[in-house]
Amino acid sequence: MDQTFRARRIDNMWDFLKTCNLHSCIVRRLQDTSFYRIIEIGRLQLDWSLIIALIEQWRPETHTFHLPIGDAIITLHDVEVLYGLSVDALPVALPHAMREYMRDQYLETLQCLTGFRPADEGALVGASRLVLTPVRLHLEAMHADITDNTPDLHSNRYTRLLLLFGGVLFPNTLGNLVSLRFLHHLERLDNLHWYNWGAAILGYLYWQMCRACMGTQQDVAGFMLLL
Repeated sequence: MDQTFRARRIDNMWDFLKTCNLHSCIVRRLQDTSFYRIIEIGRLQLDWSLIIALIEQWRPETHTFHLPIGDAIITLHDVEVLYGLSVDALPVALPHAMREYMRDQYLETLQCLTGFRPADEGALVGASRLVLTPVRLHLEAMHADITDNTPDLHSNRYTRLLLLFGGVLFPNTLGNLVSLRFLHHLERLDNLHWYNWGAAILGYLYWQMCRACMGTQQDVAGFMLLL
């Protein structure tokens, strides 16, 4: 295969967590959502040459890696065991009402759920993809106010902003962006574990690798830790 792939790295989340230890009340909220294991494991040093070599052996027709020792595959069981994400729950889907959302509607929803709206609306790319740098800066400003006595409203807003770093799970090929199409799932944090995030993450990774192998994109995105 002659095509050269470039793997995208999303580092804003890990850079933030490296300098800001999460308060115990935030840890408890994240544990309830089923996403804390990913944060607890943290950023791993990845061998990007090995990852790109694996992707070059990906066969979109069968969704398998064609290796000299035989075909191999990433399974839903792998996602569940390694990262504790549900693989037998409600589907992760975009509500019909949100499929017609415009930029202002996404920004209004973001502000309603998190109390945050970027001062520069140029931080929104297209209708629904947000640059993560201003989110990180806002989280840093909120961080010092998280204590044992912080009201639930403030703690929930902080947690929702932190979970916008789902860009680690669903990164795109344009860089450090996150989709606001997941916002509606953050409205009720207690319900997050009801959804089949494992299948959504694995399906997105498969889709990204298929697009790269078929030559429709040159960059490779996805939850590369599964590779």
